[in-house]
Amino acid sequence: MKASIRYGRSAALVLAFLLSLMMMMMPPNMAYAATKYTATGSETAAQLTAIIDGTTTDAAGNKYDVVEFPAGTYNYNMTAPIHIRRAVTIKADAGANVTLVGGDFRGYANSNTTFTGAGSFLLKNPNTYGIWSNDASVKFNFDHTNFTIDGAPGFGLYGLSGGNTTNVKGGTFVIKNCSTSGNEGGFELDGGAFNVSDGAKVTLENNGNGTFGDLYMNGKMTVTGANTKVTINESRAGNSYGMVLAGIGNLKIDGATVEVNTTTASRGINAGSNVTNTIDIVKGGKLLVKAKGGTAVSGIRRAKITASDDSILKVEGYKYALDGSMLSTSGKPHVTLDGETSDNGSIPFFTGGTNGSIIMGGSVLEDYKEHVVDGVVTPTAGGNQVAKQPENAKGELLTRFDIKGFSNKSISIAADPANAAHSAYTYNVGENHNGVAYVWAPAVKVNFWETKEALDNNDNSKMIKSLTTIRGNNLKLVGAVAPSEPAAPTGKVFSHWVDAETGQAFDVNTALVKGETNVYPEYKEAPSQTPSKKVDKKVVKVKKSPKTGDVQRVAFYAGVLIVTIIALVSVVRLKRRA
Repeated sequence: MKASIRYGRSAALVLAFLLSLMMMMMPPNMAYAATKYTATGSETAAQLTAIIDGTTTDAAGNKYDVVEFPAGTYNYNMTAPIHIRRAVTIKADAGANVTLVGGDFRGYANSNTTFTGAGSFLLKNPNTYGIWSNDASVKFNFDHTNFTIDGAPGFGLYGLSGGNTTNVKGGTFVIKNCSTSGNEGGFELDGGAFNVSDGAKVTLENNGNGTFGDLYMNGKMTVTGANTKVTINESRAGNSYGMVLAGIGNLKIDGATVEVNTTTASRGINAGSNVTNTIDIVKGGKLLVKAKGGTAVSGIRRAKITASDDSILKVEGYKYALDGSMLSTSGKPHVTLDGETSDNGSIPFFTGGTNGSIIMGGSVLEDYKEHVVDGVVTPTAGGNQVAKQPENAKGELLTRFDIKGFSNKSISIAADPANAAHSAYTYNVGENHNGVAYVWAPAVKVNFWETKEALDNNDNSKMIKSLTTIRGNNLKLVGAVAPSEPAAPTGKVFSHWVDAETGQAFDVNTALVKGETNVYPEYKEAPSQTPSKKVDKKVVKVKKSPKTGDVQRVAFYAGVLIVTIIALVSVVRLKRRA
């Protein structure tokens, strides 16, 4: 009996060990089956809060992993915040409209909250902030759903003290009418990341009453995908900015569109430093900043902007398109800056510098004091809008060439023979501006002189014309036409233009590398004129019948002759019959 007991205990111990081992080896997500709560609409606000935050469990004691709202209308008057300390999914099925009035969602360390489903969520008039956290490990996900935060007294979404990660993937996400009486705004992220992708449409509008704007980004913001768009519509009186890049804030637009429209604000995008606050536009991305009213001082202030690939940057309606900002282009972007590229009183120690443009490609429309049209240096009609002349990556000063009909092409720029540091490179142009490509490149020029003597004496009154082109290229590239040759001396005719330094012939097909080339006309002897031999011509006189002046009776005589012939024929026929 004792042996059997011993054997029974041993078996039990072995079984317990095996069960524990199996539990240890089992993946965490297989420890228990995921549970789902299906809402009916009859829940009280307190009951719904307890279900979502995990206070209420299923019959087995498990927290509900999914809270699902089938098609229908749901209205809850929330009296307390929903505290989330776990991973939970809240789903609105197609046809489900879920409205939460009051309350808010607060995420705690390592929590992961996902709103999903083809239905819609409305967080109306939250008590404080709509959705918020103060831990960098927190995640809020909006996965192909439609979510609106409307009327929060503070920020609609607030990630403070380390921020959080907020992901909007597909669907729509709207923050509006928040902090309309306080000094906050629509969305503030202090650390962490804000990711928008997969065709999502994010709209922030009518938020804030102070300096935080509709979107205050002190973290990493990435907008990705050709159909993805973030729109900021600033319309609050007293709101100084549409979007703010502060601290470590940066924005990357990867094939997507970000549009900032201001109605009352003085600045479209306001950054703290053009060293730390960056805006990168890549792979066809678009950044559109437009003033539709208000004081409209600065389009983009104190940011470092990089436009590459075939991206688009357009700033319009502000006095300063770029205010204390740095612009760098490569690839073949399309850039339009309507306003000054200057610095409106920034302090370099705090802002990282002043302003400027490094242009290595693209059609870039900004107005320096002069530009080149058809090879001729021409004063800019609107005056100088650029405080610092644009440069390339090697620090060379650049000139704007307006080249007609030039799109989706490349230009080979030769090395500078006078400075080994200025190496050769290729400049690419994508789409142009209404038939004109605005190309910024090192300039070289050729001077056409009336005579070699005029050149030798540096008699500028006898310089016929000066034409400018891009280094390493001919005059034809920029639409320049050589002047008509000067009048030749007696006994001479124009032969060709001569490069004064090389002695070689020069024409519009000659590539120019030196900073300045001087040419003068070369003549040759005029071909001799051989006198023509006189040929004696005999004049043959043709006798003409005297004019009788009786031409009027010709017809009469012809008629008489015809009648006579007819009469004779008739007589002959009568005689034959007889």
